[in-house]
Amino acid sequence: MMEEAIHDPDNDLAVSNLTPKVLNDDGEGFAVNPTLRRLLREARPFYGRLILAMLLGVLAGVAPLTLARVAGLLQAHVLVRQPEWDAVLLIVALVIGSQIVGNAAAYGQGYLTAWSGQKMVASFRARMFDRIVRMPLREFDRWRPGELQARMSSDLGLMTDAISISLPQFVQTTVTFVGALVYMMWLDWFLAIVLFVASPLVAWVVGNFNALIVGGTKRAQERIADLSSNLVEVLANERVVKAFRREEFERARFEDANERYFGAYMKVTQFNQTQAPVLAFVVMLAVCAVIVVTAREVAIGRLSPERAWEFWGATALLINPMNRFSIFFADFARAFVGASRVFEILDLPVERDDPPGALPLPAVRGDVRFEGVTFAYDDGRPVLRGFSAEMLHGEVVALVGPSGAGKSTIVNLVPRFYEPQDGRITVDGVDIARVRLADLREAIAIVPQETQLFNGTIAENIRYGRLSGRDDEVVAAAREANADEFVRKLPEGYETTVGERGIRLSGGQRQRIAIARAILRDPRILILDEATSALDSHSEALIEDALDRLLPGRTTLIIAHRLSTIRRATKILYIEGGSVRETGTHDDLIAAGGAYATLHAAQFAR
Repeated sequence: MMEEAIHDPDNDLAVSNLTPKVLNDDGEGFAVNPTLRRLLREARPFYGRLILAMLLGVLAGVAPLTLARVAGLLQAHVLVRQPEWDAVLLIVALVIGSQIVGNAAAYGQGYLTAWSGQKMVASFRARMFDRIVRMPLREFDRWRPGELQARMSSDLGLMTDAISISLPQFVQTTVTFVGALVYMMWLDWFLAIVLFVASPLVAWVVGNFNALIVGGTKRAQERIADLSSNLVEVLANERVVKAFRREEFERARFEDANERYFGAYMKVTQFNQTQAPVLAFVVMLAVCAVIVVTAREVAIGRLSPERAWEFWGATALLINPMNRFSIFFADFARAFVGASRVFEILDLPVERDDPPGALPLPAVRGDVRFEGVTFAYDDGRPVLRGFSAEMLHGEVVALVGPSGAGKSTIVNLVPRFYEPQDGRITVDGVDIARVRLADLREAIAIVPQETQLFNGTIAENIRYGRLSGRDDEVVAAAREANADEFVRKLPEGYETTVGERGIRLSGGQRQRIAIARAILRDPRILILDEATSALDSHSEALIEDALDRLLPGRTTLIIAHRLSTIRRATKILYIEGGSVRETGTHDDLIAAGGAYATLHAAQFAR
């Protein structure tokens, strides 16, 4: 039976035969960019606001065009020996009116676009988080935490900048550009054509620079992911860094990653900063040609001075958009890179929840059986080969064996963190691959060797075992775990914040909180990864006492490292090479003088 994962059907992209040419993530053109199509699909819930925003953008883009007419009126009626004051008042009214209307429309468009864009990005952020927490562990283990963090922050940031800032300005600028072009064609089509002889060269410049920007942005995003991963790794292992005096080593490693990101970022900056002046130079060459032709047109009387002024006013409105388009296209190219990396996360498989016809587990007794289970993390050597064993209700089963024998794999298969490639695992005779995942995991609690608490209060961390737990039940669970005494001595008691990963508590205190969390859950199946292996004798005694109250009546699987834990077990499974070599009690296996006795003599004899 292979591990299964599912995809959201909305994330499956259909290939279309549409023809618009855009740049793909490698800067190459093809029929339709799937990222663009998907962004348009994601924006459907906001089409109403976006359409209104676009209409306001059109209004904001048209408003400046009145300035071209103002230039003609100035030349004809104001910049003369006897200014016409009626024309002056009209000009002032046109300027003020266009500014009021344009700014109000720009504000409305910017707000609506930013609202829609931020709402969509917030949806992406929430869905990415949901995808990450529901990712199968097999898939999750392939990702670095810093990489996922970079996708959630840096890549979404590229999208945010483009949607909230560049898109509204792009619409206004495009409308002004098109309006100015139409007005210029109406004034003098010949002069307009002269100006736009340079348009193929402009398109070539923009296209080639965008290809460079896309490639550079992808490299920069990969470098920031490396940087984030390095930071997260060091923060999580700060004590190890200090213990081995590796501060300088880690500083040098981080500095190297930082320099690589700086280099990649500056390469993108170089492309961005080069594109604008190159484009401006090409446009200025066209403008110089128009200057010469305009002078000729006025000299031969084919163009009046008033219309020449209007044409130049429209030209001034045209040049600024042409220069800004390169900036917008660069922003959109970077946003497409960010969006494609976001969609890569959203398209990852999620953990299979309930198979068709999933069976309920309403009242779990806790009889766990492995029947011919084979499992491999990758396509290489299997960790378990035909593994068969049973852990019955009320038994305390210790898993013992050399490192790499498969002990951790066995306990990870019970809650279906992974699924075997062959064989089956049953709980109370029912194949867990066919049961409701929520029912299965509701019956299981895990106390890991290295307890990880959340950055909340002690009460919240205990209640994590059962969110509906009452305050008195939380306290009762803490009392059973021998945690109540130390909690009450804290200044804020159960409302004490434990810090990230429980850093403000000692190892023994964290472990007792984890046991209280398991007690509150009241599981039928309990998994312990030796809860006392790294504790002092006093903490160990308290936890051993708590475990004595927790274990009875449950099926308990323990990855055993200590002799005291092994002797508590009612059954020992000695595992080697992915299969059970010996089964029995501690005394029976010692008397048998086999592999367990040999391991015991090497590791536990005093």
